[in-house]
Amino acid sequence: MKGRTILALLLGLPAAIFFLLSVAFPVLGKTGELFDPILSATCHRLPERCVQMPWGTSGLCARCTAFWFGLAIGISFMYPKIIRIPFWTGALFLIPLIIDGVVQSLFAYESTNMLRTLTGLTAGAGISILIFGKMGKLS
Repeated sequence: MKGRTILALLLGLPAAIFFLLSVAFPVLGKTGELFDPILSATCHRLPERCVQMPWGTSGLCARCTAFWFGLAIGISFMYPKIIRIPFWTGALFLIPLIIDGVVQSLFAYESTNMLRTLTGLTAGAGISILIFGKMGKLS
């Protein structure tokens, strides 16, 4: 197996699992409690910042749920080179998340779940671009 494939599996599978755990968490019942320590270690899980779905509240906050989804989807497009996006574009995709976080910490501003979702999604995709955009030139 090539390094690119191993990296895609090591990052893509956990990203997909975290996303699926987050959206399936409300329907997992007692089984979901097994994943509490893992989900809590990666996210603050404040209920008011979680995604409200028809079947319940997500297991991660809106930003983390979207981040894992963005990373998994980004890897699925960047790994097989379905699309080619320059490496530096990945850094640009991180800027909205950084701005939102800095503005919230410096000012009396509370981000919305929609904005958290958008910044998490773009950051997840940005990370996949940073990793596989650079690897695309090396492999």
